[in-house]
Amino acid sequence: MKPISHVFLPKTACLVDGEHYLPNLKSSLTHIGKKYRIEYLIFIGGTEKIGTPKDVEKALPYPVFFANNKNKPDIKALDDILKTHPVKIVLDLSDEPILDYMTRFQMASHILYHGAIYKGSDFQFDPLKFKKILTKKSLAIWGTGKRIGKTAIGGFIGRTLKNAGKNPAIITLSRGGPQKPLVVHGEKIQIDVQYLLNIDKQGMHASSDCFEDALTAGVQTYGCRRCGGGMSGKAMVTVLDTGVRMAEAAKEIETVIIEGSGATVPEIKTDKVILVMDATQPLEILQGYLTPLRILYADLIIVNMCEEFLVNDKKLKSILDSIRAIKPNVRIATTVLRPKPLSPVKGKNIFLTTTAPTKAVPFLKLYLEKKYQCTIKGMSNNLSVRPKLIEELKKIKNVDLVATELKAAAIAVVAKESEKLGLKTVLMDNDVVIVNRGGNVKNLKQEILHLI
Repeated sequence: MKPISHVFLPKTACLVDGEHYLPNLKSSLTHIGKKYRIEYLIFIGGTEKIGTPKDVEKALPYPVFFANNKNKPDIKALDDILKTHPVKIVLDLSDEPILDYMTRFQMASHILYHGAIYKGSDFQFDPLKFKKILTKKSLAIWGTGKRIGKTAIGGFIGRTLKNAGKNPAIITLSRGGPQKPLVVHGEKIQIDVQYLLNIDKQGMHASSDCFEDALTAGVQTYGCRRCGGGMSGKAMVTVLDTGVRMAEAAKEIETVIIEGSGATVPEIKTDKVILVMDATQPLEILQGYLTPLRILYADLIIVNMCEEFLVNDKKLKSILDSIRAIKPNVRIATTVLRPKPLSPVKGKNIFLTTTAPTKAVPFLKLYLEKKYQCTIKGMSNNLSVRPKLIEELKKIKNVDLVATELKAAAIAVVAKESEKLGLKTVLMDNDVVIVNRGGNVKNLKQEILHLI
């Protein structure tokens, strides 16, 4: 069999450093050049085994671009090179100490953002490939993890667009979603506990995001299943494409909102991307791994859970500084969530179930009692931990009703147990509220409408 002509091989760039002996690099590139169509090299630092930049250019058999600031990689320079000289593959011939793990992931994020495969000796990251299905106005909601308030924000965005006459639909991507895309007509039907119990009896996850968004936004939703999630956010298996085509074909829908799942993102091309970050997540998650990739795609970033008792000023400033270092002019909203019962609770004794962090539990109690003039007799923040939740519900005494977020085991456990006890279950929403803690967005509703 004749060797494949280099003309048909994908354009490739190679990362090289000055910690490698130049004759070693030269011979290695000659070997690699038999399998890859090398267009140019990117020098990213190191001085131990080189003389001057001119020595590098003279010794190596391909054009060399320099993306280093003294002895360290220069991410901005790398961006400029990849933007002006696009390639399909970036091969990494560098190593420690020039590329530590944090820097390598930062570089990976920028390489993937430019649509190139990032490949090393024992790893490969593939860029996201966004399918162009939608012709309607659209935006996507991405996240950096689970339990960060993304669905609450999705409901808020849905309400905002609905009230502005944009006729939105929300397409959800979730691990508890239906096998085939399910249309929930939140704009037409009354979604209450009994409705959701009937959904549960049909063998579906009645707390799935499509039901929560339909309830809290009052819009049409399309529930889609996904399984697995890669480091850049790609799902292993999903029926999202079908759900998106259904929304595209629905004449009554003018605006499409696609809501991601955890850190998994919808691989559908949208006009804008909103990224939701959780200020309580570890800094290494928010600053490293492939979070910079998500930041690069974002048109608006909502840093949620910015309660002072959850995150101090130093950490929050570090989060915001790292965002701005990656994308200097991006719009940032710093927000908190405020619980809102969807049925009257004034004068009632309540047992509350939630997924909120333990530190937030005392605040939620005080807020609900003051705002809605009720009495919280007991609380559980184990809504996503079924065995503990069941134990706590069995100990309920002297309450008039149970209030719960529509998440996790809200219907499968809370509503069923409440029914056995002869207690009414009240569903709760979460208001999204701007706080002045370093963001540059003052009015979130106006900011969202500006995106559409």
